[in-house]
Amino acid sequence: MSKHEIILTDCDGVLLDWETAFDEWIQSKGYMKVPNHDVTAYGLHVHYGIPKKEVQKLIRQFNESAAIGFIKPMREAEKWLPLLANHGYRFVVITSVSNDPYAAMAREHNLKSVFGDIFEEIICLDTGADKDETLADWIGNAKIWIEDKTENAMIGADYGFKTYLMTHGHNNHVTDSRIIKVDNWQELALDIISGA
Repeated sequence: MSKHEIILTDCDGVLLDWETAFDEWIQSKGYMKVPNHDVTAYGLHVHYGIPKKEVQKLIRQFNESAAIGFIKPMREAEKWLPLLANHGYRFVVITSVSNDPYAAMAREHNLKSVFGDIFEEIICLDTGADKDETLADWIGNAKIWIEDKTENAMIGADYGFKTYLMTHGHNNHVTDSRIIKVDNWQELALDIISGA
């Protein structure tokens, strides 16, 4: 176990701007977002007006393409993660990107090229996989969990982690008092540092 304090974090929608990258990729395949789609919906099938199974296949295809290795950082994460690392934190990424080994290598390369050597571990689960068991493995070894998916944030809170939710249209409705909602990495990092 690391001598540093561990921060557990999701990747897509938290560290990396997956949705913008996916939108650019899917448009290159001829798909467009539905005008005036429901931005509060988590399911991308609503955004693109296509069947759920089809969008799930497209997400897997994107996550296992070369594009997954070149996603840009989310909301100034590239500035604030290294600052947290300088305060003694190391990051464990729990990402439901793909269990394909090449997708996992591309994800790791993307993260390290953007943020540097600040990761204790990068755990790649299957596309869309639940994080319950992986999070449970860190009980007692980490205190902080950062997510954007409501269900995963609630699991982290249930397990006793100090849980942050990076806000998006699909999670603005969350009112769970155990979950700290943040709009960007500056807000998040300063809260972590001030509470240390």
